Amino acid sequence: MDYLVRGKFVVTMQPRYGTQGVIRNGAVVVSGRDVVEVGPYRDLKPAYPNATVVGSSRYWVIPGFVNAHQHGKGLTDFQLGGMDDCFEISRFAGDARAGLDPYLDVLYACKTMIESGITTCLHYNSSSSPDTYEAGVNERLRAYRDAGMRVSFGLDIRNRNHIVYGDEEFLASLPASLRDQAMERYSTARTAAPDDYFRVARRLAGELGGDGGRARLFLTPAGPQWCTEELLRAIRREASEHGLGIQIHVLETKYQRSYFLREYGRSAVQWLADLDFLKPDVSLAHGVWLNRRDIATTAAKGAALVHNPSSNLRLRSGIAPLMHFHAAGVRLGMGLDSSPLNDRPDMLQEMRLAANLQRIPGAGPGLMPLADIFRAATAGGADILGWGGSGTLEPGKRADLVLVDSRPIVEPYLARHQSPVDALIYRGGAGAVDTVMVDGEILYRGGKHVRLDEKAFLKEVKRKITPAPRRKAGGVDARLLPRVREFLESHEEHPVEPFYKFNDAG
Repeated sequence: MDYLVRGKFVVTMQPRYGTQGVIRNGAVVVSGRDVVEVGPYRDLKPAYPNATVVGSSRYWVIPGFVNAHQHGKGLTDFQLGGMDDCFEISRFAGDARAGLDPYLDVLYACKTMIESGITTCLHYNSSSSPDTYEAGVNERLRAYRDAGMRVSFGLDIRNRNHIVYGDEEFLASLPASLRDQAMERYSTARTAAPDDYFRVARRLAGELGGDGGRARLFLTPAGPQWCTEELLRAIRREASEHGLGIQIHVLETKYQRSYFLREYGRSAVQWLADLDFLKPDVSLAHGVWLNRRDIATTAAKGAALVHNPSSNLRLRSGIAPLMHFHAAGVRLGMGLDSSPLNDRPDMLQEMRLAANLQRIPGAGPGLMPLADIFRAATAGGADILGWGGSGTLEPGKRADLVLVDSRPIVEPYLARHQSPVDALIYRGGAGAVDTVMVDGEILYRGGKHVRLDEKAFLKEVKRKITPAPRRKAGGVDARLLPRVREFLESHEEHPVEPFYKFNDAG
């Protein structure tokens, strides 16, 4: 079916269509999967008289958002019973969590992402046992197929430091009984062993190319502090040989920074660079604690960084130096990390948070422009995730687009000279999303899902949730928690001056 998708503004992200790539009273012609033409509605309507018109002057047409880092959690940690805390200690807090099978959980994540205008995502798999690894991967991929989203599916792996950064030293400091319990509970692999991992990767690399064009494989090692040099070198070879993308958590927290300085005498970014790991097919998730040299190295290697401001705040990781990334020319994407600020996916809110967190006190220049933040959440993310054929609205690109109801943004008044891109970031939100198209297929229209029977699906989700089990007070988690906290704080041997500061309490 051919569509003529029209709006008061069409945000193409292409400068040749005007300031910020915006066409006033424009339209996008979609035939099959592709955008075939963009331009003024008055010119395109008579040229395509048989195309089905979607939208009106009430709407703005924009590229689909790209959630370039998330873990496929439909139900958030808070919903399941957890509370936000420092990343490294949150697993020891002892909060009992409810559960949901991986297929339904990811399908629910897709539902809420689509409702917020997200058409493409990176799924950073989070497995819990080598015994269920491959089955869990298959079920999560099935959820993306059924939802119709575009996904770069990341296979997770880790093979060291299962408890803290420096397991051997930490375990040696524990009383014998607690050490045995800690090893039994935590010192076992959560992911597939390397041989099985690469077997699954090769199978999926061959299969996903024919998956309707909406799925591709990524390799997503958990992080340099969790993966040995040998494993990362093998992942680098595999990615190069088979043309696969890589995403890896890097310097999310200050304790990860301390670990590398203590163990290797250099930062994690420099360590990865010395392994010849960093290339244009690599994206770093978070990067909160990159220093100036790290930022320059990332840019020079052509690697990208995915900014996750909500998650960085919720997990007490810090505020990433976005304006320094931008000034250095680092390729940027935006991610929600399955931990958005209001516990529901909202890429416009995430962009607004990113824009405002960079506003350090003072009148100095150097802030990342709003249009570039918008680009990071659309075309930038598409490029990072290997979907360069989408992310903008121009002929030859895949038709991944969103209609936003402009009324919540412009009423009762918005000055005519304000750019729609700036207005979206200042005033927009997920609730304004009306229609979502992926690959030329409408998945969401008029605030209703097309593929998904929402009422029946929500009923099934509620029925399948496993309530949180009760945990006994004084268990191994409770006894480990203060020792983990003490270990982390005592090993922060290299104090760092952050790019931002709190006001002086004195």
